[in-house]
Amino acid sequence: MFHCDLRASLAVAFGGWRRKRRIPLKTIARDLGVSIATVSSWESGRSFPGSQNFERVVELTGLPPCKLFCLKADECVPADCRLAMGKLLPKQG
Repeated sequence: MFHCDLRASLAVAFGGWRRKRRIPLKTIARDLGVSIATVSSWESGRSFPGSQNFERVVELTGLPPCKLFCLKADECVPADCRLAMGKLLPKQG
């Protein structure tokens, strides 16, 4: 059975997005209102942003939240990832 590692998935997607655009960590940290160490910890998979910071990441990147959990952009988010996301993110509506 597939196990979803949300931290690792976000690290790959968010870090890849930033590096592809050649945006320095300090710029991302400033734009999100967090420390460079915080962004670095998200990109290394050591931690995961809280719901408010996750919303800021989504807004900054312009990526749909599911893309921040997909290691490959053309694949769907596995069901256990969606369940885990639901526990981490606030309900919409």
